[in-house]
Amino acid sequence: MRFTSSPSKRICHEKNLAYPHHHGDRFSRIVHRLLRLPASGPQPANTTRSQLIISRGAIQFHDRNAWYSSAAVRPLDEVLNMVIEPCGPPVERLNGGAPIIAPTDNWWESGVTFNTAAVYLERSPVNDPLIRNLLGADIPLDDPRLTDGVVALHYRARPKHDPGYKWNRSFVGLALFTPDLSTLLKRFAEPLILPGERPTDSDFLGVEDPRITHIGDTFYAVYCGAADYPEGSNWKADICFARSSDLLRWEKMGAVPGDVNQASNKDGVLFPGPIDGQYFLLHRPMLGNLSDFSVCLAASDSLAGPWRDHGPILRSRGYPDCRDSWLGAGAVPIPLGGSRYLEIFHTGNFLTTGEKVYHLDAAILDFSRFSPSDPAAIVESRLDRFMVPETDWEIKAPFSDSVANVVFACGAYEYGPHIYIVYGGGDTYIMAARVHRQSLLEHLGAEEQANRPMAGIPAAVGARA
Repeated sequence: MRFTSSPSKRICHEKNLAYPHHHGDRFSRIVHRLLRLPASGPQPANTTRSQLIISRGAIQFHDRNAWYSSAAVRPLDEVLNMVIEPCGPPVERLNGGAPIIAPTDNWWESGVTFNTAAVYLERSPVNDPLIRNLLGADIPLDDPRLTDGVVALHYRARPKHDPGYKWNRSFVGLALFTPDLSTLLKRFAEPLILPGERPTDSDFLGVEDPRITHIGDTFYAVYCGAADYPEGSNWKADICFARSSDLLRWEKMGAVPGDVNQASNKDGVLFPGPIDGQYFLLHRPMLGNLSDFSVCLAASDSLAGPWRDHGPILRSRGYPDCRDSWLGAGAVPIPLGGSRYLEIFHTGNFLTTGEKVYHLDAAILDFSRFSPSDPAAIVESRLDRFMVPETDWEIKAPFSDSVANVVFACGAYEYGPHIYIVYGGGDTYIMAARVHRQSLLEHLGAEEQANRPMAGIPAAVGARA
């Protein structure tokens, strides 16, 4: 993203969209986030907002009571370059921007609830028995809320306390919603997928970040299993599979065989069905430096494996003022017709100040271009930062297991003219948003999108919990 020299505007040049920043609540929030000032409420003694001066293209602030981070005068364009802005189509936060799922008093989900898979079950002779079984006797199929089916959210949850383990383990719970995510139909009191019971299990320390793909008459959950190393504090992350015919009872298949789990690996995402006779899996091996972490593509002739890694297809473009930036796969790819798929993924950033910020990106993957010797050729187009942390639920990290400044999607689906995205906000809550499908595809198809310059970095708006 490039900026104009005018201190009152910044331009997303690819779309010629101007965002005025010399007034308005949004700029106020950005400035106060940048300087870590409270947007409202009582202020420290002998310190007033009048110490923040915006004039002649510069922001000036003073450290009088150790409240501001430092005394400095910085060019306004430089400050704006430090603030991440979304670039792409409008994204509508649902439920007024508030969480649709939050922690409860149930022990296993008393700490945080986040990073959820999403399975949309439309009404059909095949799906109706599944829907009836999920809802039980409380909600009949002729209930008007079920006209368009249901969405099953299998979400990651952690307790506040988990004595006897290296950390608070992750469990997978289930909640059922209407397709527009406006109505919670049912939430299960007990988890459906639990960590392994034996210390040697590949998921003994947790079942993390599930994504669920429907292939044939079986649902496959791909998750990160946290395996224990008995000595010391080390652990290993493995791509693991589980399968179910009803979304309720899950059979674990263990860590997937092949070369994808030779090193720690996360963010496994299974494509919805075979492509030219092969099954494909997105994954993110933790090899090299943090900024080397990339979305890779693996293939297998069978869902049982073995899985062969073909290498990276999406790499971080980097930000000049980030210490590290890395990628990870996100939601199950959404078919666009033919051999093309829409993938929602994420970029994580470590700022030079040591803070983390995650944002959401999108890509179109076209398997008519696939070659084992050049897997990245399937990337038809790419749009970075179409969704960034903006709300308090996404920016703040209220609990010990929270991470501030995070939007992290494991689930997305198409309903009506929109792509619905369910995501973790602040590593604490489950949030929902939607974006107009055609508008997103138009932005993805824009000229020079895949090679546009990357400037501007995420705002320093909170510390890691």
